[in-house]
Amino acid sequence: MYLINSTYNPLTMQKTPLRVPGSLMAIMLLIAGGIMAQPHFINPLPIPPLLEASEGTIELEMRETFHRFNPGMPADSLNGNANQPNGITTFSYNQKGSNAMSVLGPTLRWRTGDSIHIRVTNLLPQPTTTHWHGAEVPPEFDGGPHQAIPRNTTWDIKFENLDYASTLWYHPHYHNRTVQQVQMGLSGMILVENPEDPIRNVMPHTYGVDDIPVIIGDMGLKREPAAEGFTYRLDTLKGKRPFNLVNGVNSPYIEVPNALVRFRVLNGSTRKGIVFGFSPSYNGTDLMDFQLIGTDGGYVLEPNTQRALMNGPGSRDQVVVDLSGFEPGDTVYLRNLKERLPHYVVGSPQQAPPPGSGGRDSTFGNAFLQLRIVDAASFPDYTPITSFTPFITDWEPGLRDTTDIARYRYKRLVFIPGVNGGENMFNIDSTTYDMMMLNDTVCVDTKEIWTIDNTTHVAHPFHIHKIQFRILEIDSLGTKIDLVERGLNGPKDDVLVLPNWKLRFMGSFDDYPRPPIPQNGYMYHCHILTHEDSIGGGMMHQFAVADAEACLPVGVDEVILSPEEITLYPNPASGELYLRTQSTDPGTLRITDMQGRTLRTQVIPAVSGDVRVPVDGLPPGIFLAVWQTQKGIATRKILLY
Repeated sequence: MYLINSTYNPLTMQKTPLRVPGSLMAIMLLIAGGIMAQPHFINPLPIPPLLEASEGTIELEMRETFHRFNPGMPADSLNGNANQPNGITTFSYNQKGSNAMSVLGPTLRWRTGDSIHIRVTNLLPQPTTTHWHGAEVPPEFDGGPHQAIPRNTTWDIKFENLDYASTLWYHPHYHNRTVQQVQMGLSGMILVENPEDPIRNVMPHTYGVDDIPVIIGDMGLKREPAAEGFTYRLDTLKGKRPFNLVNGVNSPYIEVPNALVRFRVLNGSTRKGIVFGFSPSYNGTDLMDFQLIGTDGGYVLEPNTQRALMNGPGSRDQVVVDLSGFEPGDTVYLRNLKERLPHYVVGSPQQAPPPGSGGRDSTFGNAFLQLRIVDAASFPDYTPITSFTPFITDWEPGLRDTTDIARYRYKRLVFIPGVNGGENMFNIDSTTYDMMMLNDTVCVDTKEIWTIDNTTHVAHPFHIHKIQFRILEIDSLGTKIDLVERGLNGPKDDVLVLPNWKLRFMGSFDDYPRPPIPQNGYMYHCHILTHEDSIGGGMMHQFAVADAEACLPVGVDEVILSPEEITLYPNPASGELYLRTQSTDPGTLRITDMQGRTLRTQVIPAVSGDVRVPVDGLPPGIFLAVWQTQKGIATRKILLY
């Protein structure tokens, strides 16, 4: 949700968008031996049904279904082939007793302060979970990896909705299957409304008319042998996914009134960032102004005018575009400005030069969605909003005061190159995810400031469960980033952290203290799901919120120690290794492999000199030594032979 990066602004970028004649755009690329898609906007945009939590228990069923991604072109491979008369196999959520959804799920509406009762039944051929992304819920109802829903069972949960007016979403979070299950179609939007919200009625708020859910995803297909020939299936691994989807279909259109229209843009891709804007032309440079009114967890402090926004996987933007000056029959496009994605964002068409970077993986087409303007009077029981009303809000109470910080934490996003032909991977603080280990314990009713330091060559969408946070500052190699310009002046739970950024945020960890055990953990992770869910655990850790007596000591500023504060020698080493430090504090030294798995742990008292580190018994290879004290953390590579 921000303008491109610290070095240039998409509104003034000189690069000219690719222009393709309409006759060529009508055919797009032929790939994978016959998979074709066309850019004609021939599919009505599906609007998921709205389920009201205030009307009683929400009953959801997760099912295997069949879906046509381009129903307006029956012969298109995006619908399968002759061996697949019902379409391509997908997963979906449905209200119990309904078959309305063959991909994604219904939109849920919660109201602030309401008691929410949801029953989720798993009718899939595999275990799963359902996570309420962005919601503040007890850890046992968060739907993370610990809250598995086995096959043919029902997860029955009740909680009070503590969230304010916002756009949240829900999706699976089953460890090592999250990528596949989301890519198969399991996700849906949550609208949170606050009965005391003074802004609601001056903004577009008629669901499906001038308040439009826009779930942007992507898909690719692979052939699978069949009794006669082959069938198509969704690519759920690491292949390219060149086809855009909005609400589960390719090349959609929607009729909208000539008035103000709100779009709730959710990047539901498993991997890719996007840049979006609005234009009356499909591939021109005539971008329109729009108002950013909300980020992940609610309203921005003050609306700001944008023409292009970057949006990372998992994040949401609420934007309002003024269509009152258009005539019925006019068209406007929600543009896919992929050419403005820098090379270090997954989804860019540019080739990423460094190892471990974003890579070339763009989608077809210059627009996600076509807007067909119609007379506002043609919508029954609808009162259009014809002028924009500015507003000023404040942070929610827990985020207003930046004093009385209980603890500072420092999290490094790290690239680990593959060894001996092994797979490259990313992790946090050189440590991968372990379901049975808590990485952090936070005291309930305290505020903390976290620094996210992206030391890799690729942008990572950092997401934390349970809280909405306030971004305090972003440092990019000494340059401070303008948060308002980049659309970051609102509550966030998912933020795209660019390479060389050090992003500081404040979070208030209120409510739901539990014993600090892994089963009560909330996750924080990269929302590129192939990074979160990669072999060995990937970029995911977990924290618990505990009562004061169960908390670890607070007030520790976890900074990266300077190089002169720790030396490991000899390096390379064989049999014996020594730690030299002038630390006056005790510390812990962990030896890990390059996937972050801990092999040795040594507690070292306060020293001034050299301490022997036993490495006998470890095989030859490259390892990481992680030294942590009350003052900070340092990581060094060591070579054993």
